[in-house]
Amino acid sequence: MLPDKYKKRSFLQFSCDIDTQLLKQEFESISSQEWESSYWGSIHCSIGMLLLRGGDQGNEFDFFSQQVFDKPILKSLPYIEELIGEDGPFGKAEYAFIFKLKPNGVTLKHQDSIERWFDMYRVHIPIITNPGANLIVNDKAQHLSLGSAWTFDNQADHGVVNGNEERVHLIFDVPFSEKMATQIDQAICRPGEEIADYNLRISQTNRAVPSYPGDEVIRTGIATMRSQGASAAQIAGFMNSKSIPSKVYPPVPWTAEMVDNFV
Repeated sequence: MLPDKYKKRSFLQFSCDIDTQLLKQEFESISSQEWESSYWGSIHCSIGMLLLRGGDQGNEFDFFSQQVFDKPILKSLPYIEELIGEDGPFGKAEYAFIFKLKPNGVTLKHQDSIERWFDMYRVHIPIITNPGANLIVNDKAQHLSLGSAWTFDNQADHGVVNGNEERVHLIFDVPFSEKMATQIDQAICRPGEEIADYNLRISQTNRAVPSYPGDEVIRTGIATMRSQGASAAQIAGFMNSKSIPSKVYPPVPWTAEMVDNFV
């Protein structure tokens, strides 16, 4: 349980320096093949995700697994590895990932209700953003500016609206520590502002898209259909008819080649 003095608040802007240029360089070095579709398409609409630290099951449980591993790609991102490491400004992150949101995309209103996340702070560091990108918490909107790290109460109702450009954030979960306490003590609390249109947009459930069901589900499904005599083209057709997202991001229709190459 977090100490009363350090309960989660929205929106806290930390005072530590962030090298935005270096962050962007590392982001741009990531191959397009590394990105996956969101496991939470009914909430995180139009989101591509890249897990950096977490579980290794290939499903949503990787974001709150008891067993945590660094993904191989993290070694090629030394500045990000430093930011989420023991010697970083917040102490070692338990989980870390990058989310990128399409232009004019939304994340629908929700709460991060997984108990594992309750005693950790959800930190956002913008890599690419635009003035129309806003995080909304309890009906108050706040633009998370470049060059800063931010945290908020992710157990409260929250969502995101994006502007006309892609929004990319490094996001990680950090346990309470003396280092985090110092950061919070030095942070600025931004109140946000109520914008009716933003609150409406994060409540429009018709924006929801199918969620990626996870590698193991897809792998099992492909194996089952093959055992029934279906060809790769037939399997791809079935996936598309059911609007099942592919693993790659941005989501594209399945092809026979994708089915054959799925691992």
